[in-house]
Amino acid sequence: MNKFARILSHIFDGTFISIPVSFIVCLKVVDNIRSAISWAFICLLFSFLIPYFYIFFLLKRNTIIDFHVLNKKERIKPLIIISICHIVGYLILYTLGAPLFLKSIFAVSVVSTVILTIITYFWKISLHTSWITFIVITFNILFGRWMLLMVPLIPVIGWARVRIKEHTVNQVIFGVGISTITTFFIYHNYGLINLF
Repeated sequence: MNKFARILSHIFDGTFISIPVSFIVCLKVVDNIRSAISWAFICLLFSFLIPYFYIFFLLKRNTIIDFHVLNKKERIKPLIIISICHIVGYLILYTLGAPLFLKSIFAVSVVSTVILTIITYFWKISLHTSWITFIVITFNILFGRWMLLMVPLIPVIGWARVRIKEHTVNQVIFGVGISTITTFFIYHNYGLINLF
């Protein structure tokens, strides 16, 4: 079971899963395929490529001991860089007149990452469950209620993180809770969902 839990953790690592998610979202919200791919690459530049190479740089310098940055103290620098990348990415999307949904996704990413970075100074909150919660909510808005079938992924990934002793149950639950609140709140502010 530990091996299965580790495989799940690798598959649903936020850095890597952002690649297919970016293309799926852009192909859904942009009518022209060429434009959709262009927007996806811009999104990936700030959500994947720059953070990935920064973490790889830290790994090569032995500043961190593993690519998934399992140590709480080692997470601070990468999370700060990721926060900056999301902020810059949002500003570029806004300046270029990106589709509303793409701007809202980066807005969620900015707020969530900043909050998670602050919490990580004191506590190793689960980034995995925060990320998958964000994806599940996003896909339900984009593709409809049948995407509720994705909801079980949240407790399954939470279980995997606890199983391999990377997080406690509370860290997993708070990851889900914070992501749920920030995602719904920002999507509501962008007029994508009606909470009241």
